[in-house]
Formats: sequence, C-alpha cells, structure tokens
Amino acid sequence: MGCLVAGLGAYLGLILAIAPGQPEPEPEPESSSIAGGWLQITPLGFGIPGPGAGSDIAQLQRAVRSGFRWGFGLGLSFEPVRHLFINAAASFNQTIWMFRNVERDGYELCFRGDCYGWDERGVGHFMRIGADLRIGWTSRWLLAWALVAPQLGVSRIRLDCNNSVEAHCDRAETDVGPGIGGGLGVAVRPTSRLAVGIESSIDHAWVDSRDDPFTAVRSFSAALILVLRF
Repeated sequence: MGCLVAGLGAYLGLILAIAPGQPEPEPEPESSSIAGGWLQITPLGFGIPGPGAGSDIAQLQRAVRSGFRWGFGLGLSFEPVRHLFINAAASFNQTIWMFRNVERDGYELCFRGDCYGWDERGVGHFMRIGADLRIGWTSRWLLAWALVAPQLGVSRIRLDCNNSVEAHCDRAETDVGPGIGGGLGVAVRPTSRLAVGIESSIDHAWVDSRDDPFTAVRSFSAALILVLRF
C-alpha cells in the first residue's frame, strides 16, 4: 500500500512539473476617461480686432492690426456620463498687439489728454484672467467642446518714440475692466492623457474705467493647445 501511495505521488508530481504554467493575468486597459486634473498650455496663437463695427471698438480696429497670443489654464475635468465632458479651469492669457503703421494708415493713438503723431508708436499688451467652463463630447480619440469664460481684462499701452527727448515719450496707461468670452474647441487624443487641438474664441472687455485709449477691447483669436490629464 505504501508503495502504491508513493508511486501515485511521484506520478502527480511529474504531471505538475510538465504541465504548462497558468497564464499571467492581462493588465487592465488604461482608462479613456477624461476625468481628473486638466493642464492646458497655449504656446502659439493669434488675435485680431473685432468682429463688429461698434463705436466702442472703433479705436482698437483703427490702431491694431493683429497680435500674438499665449497662455495656460489649470482645473478639473469630469465625465458624469459616458461621452459627456465638463471642464472648469482658471486661466491666464496675454495678447501682444502689433500696431498699424501711423504714417501709412493715418490713425492717431490718443490717451492721457493728447493724440500722438507719426514719430510715436504704441506698444500694447492685453491680459485676460478668467474662469473657463467647457462642455462637450469626448471619446478615446477625440474631444469637442463649447467654451464660456467670464474674465478680468487688463490693458497696458506705452508710447515708444523715435524722438526720445519729447516729454510725452514715457507715458503709459494701464486699465482694468470686466469681460466675457465664448468659443469652440476640438482636439485629438493620441494617448488617454494627452490631447492636441485648436481653440478659438471671441472675447470682449470693457476697459474705459480710467483713461485707456480703447473704450473696449474685442478680439477674435485662435490658438494651438496642448492638454495634459493627470
């Protein structure tokens, strides 16, 4: 009997030794959800005055040709139901204006009680600090959304004169006012944590609280965006 038990044990041991091992469990696929932290970087964009023909933006349209725009945002994204995308973020962006040639286009840049002629040029910056709300559609490979953004606009204008001995050449003005923006965006997702796309918007800010040369600043902009989910 003992010999039989020993023989059976040896036989079972041999079977277990030559039997194929159990397959390793496959790793769970990475989640395609957009939910989580949201970091948006805008390395390259442009802005132009308008659209519209209101008197409040007439001076801006006469003075400014276009501008370079950059910015960033940080917030949270949610996917409460499948494919529904909601994002809330705080953002900052800056547009550096390129002014028209005064001598060629015949406009005057006026502020601080005076208008300046052909030998001065304006250097302008417009900054927006806002709270962005995005609502849209998401899948593993694509994002598309509408944007609404209440903002605080900060306008900065400085004179840069060819003739620096003139007393007014060091004049500058900073103005602050409320604003609102709205737009659309679309991005592809090469990975579940990275999206690359384009966002466009129309932004309007009222900045006539002091003595800025522009009663209001309204611009259309479009920009390349990079989004990191974390």
